[in-house]
Amino acid sequence: MKLRFLIIFLFVFFAIFSIPSLSESVGVSPVRINLGEVERGSTKLVNFYVISPSEKTLLVKLEPERSSLDSIGKYLITNFSEEDISPWIKIINNPVELRPANETLKTTGGLIRGQREISFLIEIPNNSESGYHAINIKPVPLESPETTAPVGGRVVAVVSVKVLFDIIGNALRRGIILDTETGNYVGDRLEINNYFQNTGTVTISATGTQKIYDKGGNLKEVLFLGKKYIKPKEIKVFKGFLPTTGLSLGDYDAYTVIDYTTGKAEKSSIITLTTPPPTALAVKAEEGLFIPLLIIIIIVIFVVSVIIYRRT
Repeated sequence: MKLRFLIIFLFVFFAIFSIPSLSESVGVSPVRINLGEVERGSTKLVNFYVISPSEKTLLVKLEPERSSLDSIGKYLITNFSEEDISPWIKIINNPVELRPANETLKTTGGLIRGQREISFLIEIPNNSESGYHAINIKPVPLESPETTAPVGGRVVAVVSVKVLFDIIGNALRRGIILDTETGNYVGDRLEINNYFQNTGTVTISATGTQKIYDKGGNLKEVLFLGKKYIKPKEIKVFKGFLPTTGLSLGDYDAYTVIDYTTGKAEKSSIITLTTPPPTALAVKAEEGLFIPLLIIIIIVIFVVSVIIYRRT
């Protein structure tokens, strides 16, 4: 029995650690393309290279994905629109087959074998927002044409190309917190709704936090309100859920911050903690009963399994 276990362990061990020897890499060149200023209603043709030094044929699908502000230079983000431009991308001949090739691509780092030129179109809508825009084009490995095994098990290095361009116009990034109010009880947690409006001219992403203080100025809770994308003039609700266990009824100070990277909106409000309605108390009681019931079920299953095992 022990010998069989040892054989299985060694088989799994060597299977796992032998994978890197089969790995391939897929990348792009250049990794960043700046198209400069573009006009609304225009179409731009973009070319780049997908690269693989593999001696095997690889099938790679190119997928556009939303770019984050983290990878954008600080000198650009003050004039940056975060609207989703992935629907603007039209990739020609997708997926692409990467066959072993003798041709080379000359780069500043040297010569690279196994490159394939890729073309795609960016169709700029007439109603697009002003400011800088960015999109990532990511190579996603599919099944190899030469084998039924998935290439994804061998590809360990995948690099995206970032495409940057500027739509003429003034991009304003700003927003305000309109109001903060309490909502419904969810079990023993009180819902707090924070209404944020984008008062700028471009789409922005924002994250929210909220600190709850008692009347003595003591910090009672820090709530994280999540991340949202907000279009110009749009109002989004950032929800927080305040655990009320151990808190006294009455008024509390709520300090809310909505951060959109290039600025932040702040608001101080007063929320009132009242007695939960009977329905909320019933939900809380049901949640309390669920955990012991689950433990009982697990114990019963375990005991039955032991009895069956001993009888066999």
